[in-house]
Amino acid sequence: MHSVNPDAVTFESEGCRHLISQYVDDHSHDFFFMTSAKRLKDFSRTHMVGVVGAGLAYLQMVRDGYVWCDHFENLPLSGLAPSRKSPDFVFNRPGENDVALTESKATHGTARKAFQATVTRGYRDQVSPYFGMKVGGSLASHGFSIGSWMTSATRAELLIDHTAVTTTQNPPRDPGDPIAIRRGNYLTALSLMFGPSIVSAARAGTWLSSDTGLLTTTWLGRRWLLGFPPPYLGFRFWAGEYRELSKNIDWTAWPLVNEFALELHVAESVFRSLSNLDSGYEPLSEIEVMNEDLMARAREAGGAVFPDGLAVLGKQELIEPVKISYWDPQAGEIKEHFYSALQERIEDPLFSVTEAGPSWFIEEEVEEKEKVEPAMLLLTKK
Repeated sequence: MHSVNPDAVTFESEGCRHLISQYVDDHSHDFFFMTSAKRLKDFSRTHMVGVVGAGLAYLQMVRDGYVWCDHFENLPLSGLAPSRKSPDFVFNRPGENDVALTESKATHGTARKAFQATVTRGYRDQVSPYFGMKVGGSLASHGFSIGSWMTSATRAELLIDHTAVTTTQNPPRDPGDPIAIRRGNYLTALSLMFGPSIVSAARAGTWLSSDTGLLTTTWLGRRWLLGFPPPYLGFRFWAGEYRELSKNIDWTAWPLVNEFALELHVAESVFRSLSNLDSGYEPLSEIEVMNEDLMARAREAGGAVFPDGLAVLGKQELIEPVKISYWDPQAGEIKEHFYSALQERIEDPLFSVTEAGPSWFIEEEVEEKEKVEPAMLLLTKK
């Protein structure tokens, strides 16, 4: 949704995932909210409905052929904002330099006709005023207001108000460059995979070096860069004084969070783009888009692959061993580490692999004299 405190993003995502799983029927052919959602407090229900609506709007844009997306508020405008209201997202698709603006609407209690009017106002007041302006350096030429009508207890519907397309439509003279939208798309993906602090470092140009430890695996016949790791949450809970309790946990099958991954060739293009912001060549301009066959096989396997290369892997899907890799900036590639050479590459590692094979785990290397107890937040009653 909208920008929040970066330190809360991962936990916010996990909280939404667990909340939605309790109140959305994901077994029936038709999508709808279960009647148990009515028992939620109104503020919790409103938040959940908005999150689900934004997700459905994103999936609808993907179905229409759009691949890359960034939040509208992350991108600069070419002039003064024509309205106090603004859309949620900016989308770009292959072969086009202009972008589409998208506003998401959602309801769990409004009549269909009244909600259609809300969707129309969203297009009129939040989307169309920005047409003809450049957003993130790319011309906003068209847009959508996508409403998720989830009042029915048996079937939800999408109500869409969008820019009319005529047979005599001419391409814009100066559509701009959508690279900022594509880069923002992958910064969002990196935030999901590695945590929000990595994105802040990537924007500042201080993240990603040959000393950065990465994890890769094979799935659906392709190589994937894994989020680091499902223990991103687990590391917070099971490191330090709790690490003895976590010794025998197989992190490759840790069930608390879904595993995010990025197709390896896509990840290499993203890393090259982050490493060469001032060069004339932009790797994101020729990035590979995932095909429908791969996305269909991912669904059959119980996971998901999106056109931009981001994947969601279930805990049982990593058949191949997870391998330790690193970024080679000279070659512009992600290469596998040899275990025996790992310690030689990292002069003063924070983490070290202490057990080889698919059941390896991560252990902190902190000398006792340097150990600092974590600060605790204490709630007191006056």
